[in-house]
Amino acid sequence: MFLRLIVGHGQRYIWKMRKLVLIPVLLGMTLFFLYFLPFSPETPQRDAPPTPPSPPPDRVVTGKIARGNTLSSVLRSQSLPVELVEAICQKLKPIFNLRKVKPGDSYEVRLTPEDRLRSFSYQASPIDIYQITVQPSGDWHSLKMDVPVEKYWARLSGEITSNLFQTMDALGEQDSLVLDFVNIFAWEIDFHSELQPGDRFHIVVEKYYTGDTFIKYGRILYASYQSGTKTHQAIDFPGSGQNRGYYTAKGESLQKAFLRSPLQFTRISSGYTRARRHPILGGLRPHYGVDYAAPEGNPVWAVAEGKITFCGWNAGYGKQIIIKHAGGYQSQYGHLSRFAAGIKTGQKVRQKKVIGYVGSTGLSTGPHLDFRLLRHNAFRNPLREISPRAAPLRKDQSEEFEKTKTHLLLWMNDPSSAPYRYVAASTSKDLEKAGNR
Repeated sequence: MFLRLIVGHGQRYIWKMRKLVLIPVLLGMTLFFLYFLPFSPETPQRDAPPTPPSPPPDRVVTGKIARGNTLSSVLRSQSLPVELVEAICQKLKPIFNLRKVKPGDSYEVRLTPEDRLRSFSYQASPIDIYQITVQPSGDWHSLKMDVPVEKYWARLSGEITSNLFQTMDALGEQDSLVLDFVNIFAWEIDFHSELQPGDRFHIVVEKYYTGDTFIKYGRILYASYQSGTKTHQAIDFPGSGQNRGYYTAKGESLQKAFLRSPLQFTRISSGYTRARRHPILGGLRPHYGVDYAAPEGNPVWAVAEGKITFCGWNAGYGKQIIIKHAGGYQSQYGHLSRFAAGIKTGQKVRQKKVIGYVGSTGLSTGPHLDFRLLRHNAFRNPLREISPRAAPLRKDQSEEFEKTKTHLLLWMNDPSSAPYRYVAASTSKDLEKAGNR
C-alpha cells in the first residue's frame, strides 16, 4: 500500500515536471514562428515610390484641302498663328509649288505643348509627300519623301455592254486607262461609230504601287480589240528614236497619216450626206462633214501634221480652223468655242495637237464639232477615207520585235498564270528621273 502511494506520487511529480518543461518549449516555438514567418495580408506594406508625371502630349492638327482653298487659308482656319503659317509656306516653296494645291490633299501639323512646330507633312498623292521637321537645334529642314515603288504587269479583259468607260469601270480601272487605250487605236478604230455591245478587248499594262496603294499606269504593252470577226492588235515596241510606238503583229505601224477622229469619245450627231434637212435654215442641203456631239470645252485635235491656213470667224461655221496637209488634203474644224493658246494662222501643228475646243458658235443648235476633210478641194467622207500607214519596222529590228511579241503573248494567253506579274522595285525619285511621272 505504501509502495503504491510512493509510485503514484512519483508519476504525478514526473507529469508536473513535464508540464513545466513543455510550457517554455511551446512558448518558444510560438515566438519563433511569430518572428520568422511572413506577416499576414493585413500587415502594412511599404509604399511604392511615386510615378513621375507624364509630359503633356503633342497637339496634332490634321485636315484636307477643300475646293477653293489655299494651304495658307486652311492652316489659318485651324487657329494656327499667322507667323507659323507663313513660315511653313515659305519652307515648302523650294520643294512644292503651292499653286498646285488641290482638293483632297491632306496635311498634318504636329506642335509641342508650348505650341512650337515639331513637324509638318503634306500629301498630294501616295508618292508626293512633303515634310518639314524642326531639329533640336531649332533649325527647320524640308524635303520631299522618297517613297518605295513597285512595278507590275497587269492583265485584264472585258466585254463591251454599253460603252468602254463603263466596262473598264466595272473591272475596277480608271478613265485614264480608257483614254490611253483609245489613243493607241486612234488611227484604226472610230470608237464613236464602230463600238458595239459584245466587242471584246484585252490589255497588258504596267501598274505602279506603293505597298497596296495604286499610284499610276505605265505604258500599255499589249492591246487588242475584237469586233465581230475583225481583231485589231497593238504591241508596244520600245525601239529608239522615231521607231518607238505601237505595231501590229506583223510589225506594221499603227500610226497613220490621219486620225480616225479629231476628238475623244462622243457620238456622231450627223454624218456625211448629200441631202440633210438643215436644223436652222431648213430644206434639204448637203452635209459634207461629220458632226461630233460633245460637251462644250472638249479638246479638239489636228488629225494630221500640217499648217494652219485659217483661224478665225467664218460665217455659219462660227469660230473655225482650217489646216493644210501633205498630199493635197485639208481639214476643217467648225463651231469652236475658242482656240487653243498660241494657235494662229500660219502656224505649223503636229498630229494630235490640241488646236481648239468644242463649242456652238455660228449656225449651231448645240455644242458639237463640224469636221470636214477635203482632197484637192473636193470633200471626202472622213469615216471612209483610206489613210496610208507610217513606215514599218526596219529589217534589222524584226528579230527584237519578234522576241518582244512572243514574250507578251505567251503571258497574255496563259490562263494558268496570275493576272499580276512583279517586274521591279524602285522609288518615287527613280520614276521622276525616268520621266514616268
